[in-house]
Amino acid sequence: MKSLMSVNISLLCAVVCVLSGVITNRATEGGNAHIQCPYDRGYETYQKYLSKGIYRDSVVVIQTQKQRHPAWTHQGRYSLYDDTERRVFTVTITNLIQKDSDTYWCGVNTWGHDEPTEVRLTVDRAPVPPKPDPVTSRPLLSTTHPSTNITTEPRRSITTGLLTYFGRCALNRPLRR
Repeated sequence: MKSLMSVNISLLCAVVCVLSGVITNRATEGGNAHIQCPYDRGYETYQKYLSKGIYRDSVVVIQTQKQRHPAWTHQGRYSLYDDTERRVFTVTITNLIQKDSDTYWCGVNTWGHDEPTEVRLTVDRAPVPPKPDPVTSRPLLSTTHPSTNITTEPRRSITTGLLTYFGRCALNRPLRR
């Protein structure tokens, strides 16, 4: 009985969230969030916006330019594209940080009462990358061929035992005698 009641409460919450028009979005720190805000027919040429914070005190973070539909608008890490054929505008927030987790409002500027849609964005911490394996080293093996030439300086050469030096320090092929 207790589990049935829990399921009913969960379903009720889901229905209330859908009916109230709340958009939820979850993304990872350092990634991007894509928020899609649908609007009704007849508002294709109106100005669209996304604001952040408590509804009455929210601050507009991006809005479309007037008389430029459909078009991209960019403002810092925010981009907005208004797809007037599908009647949905999409806001992309790039390079997410923890402080981006907040309540946002997407809406259409109208002459009357504006009814924005609530958006809840949650930014999860980025997973900690695994530590690299410790570096193991092996002894460096080196061999010298009896006819190896090392150039150290043009026009002057010094021959010592098995190596010949010529100025600029460039390794040459063995000399043919």
